[in-house]
Amino acid sequence: MGVRRAAAIGAGAWALGLVASGGAEAHPHVFADSKMEIVGTADGKLSAIRNIWRFDELFSSSVVVDFDKNGNGKLDPEELEAVGKTVLGSIAEWEFYTFVSIGKRDIKLHPPKEIRGLFDHGQLTLFFEMTPAETVDLKKDKVTFSVYDESYFVAFDFADENAYQLLDLPKTCTKSFTRPDPDADASEWMNSVSMLKPNQQLPDDGVNFSQLLATRIDVSCAK
Repeated sequence: MGVRRAAAIGAGAWALGLVASGGAEAHPHVFADSKMEIVGTADGKLSAIRNIWRFDELFSSSVVVDFDKNGNGKLDPEELEAVGKTVLGSIAEWEFYTFVSIGKRDIKLHPPKEIRGLFDHGQLTLFFEMTPAETVDLKKDKVTFSVYDESYFVAFDFADENAYQLLDLPKTCTKSFTRPDPDADASEWMNSVSMLKPNQQLPDDGVNFSQLLATRIDVSCAK
């Protein structure tokens, strides 16, 4: 998938007032401390992927401004439900920022049925589950899991390999954690993206740096 998204994705796709976190002349960023649960079966098949995203306080406060209908300064269950429905309808076009691949082949995922939310200590956390649209046998293939935003508007941070949990899979399964180090070209690309105005397009130079720089986990259950 090419780097084709406009910098205005923040306001258009999320529909949560993301531009409140940055000025009109800059490309704003949202940060999410992220975790992923990779759920399988006893015979090594992938059954589900669960994302857990805890957003930074600045973005979380902008969501409160938009969705706190009773004015109590927090997000109550009904308001969190509204947030979840908004996000569910807003980021589907971007494949929920969740990618699974075998080699260079992408695995299609069913969209989540719902996105649930939690608001505590001034931060919003979103939870959702996706399932593969085809059989994925972790005993046969090494499978790569990653979460990233091509526009680099939202930065998903996985602290270490413990941010990825393998659940209900055979004990033979192993995981390999990769956090790429940005080289000079990638750093230049990120700096150029950060200065884009809302109506400007991302550079389409054939190199998807957001994908190359994404933290990822490779899982295999081969004996």
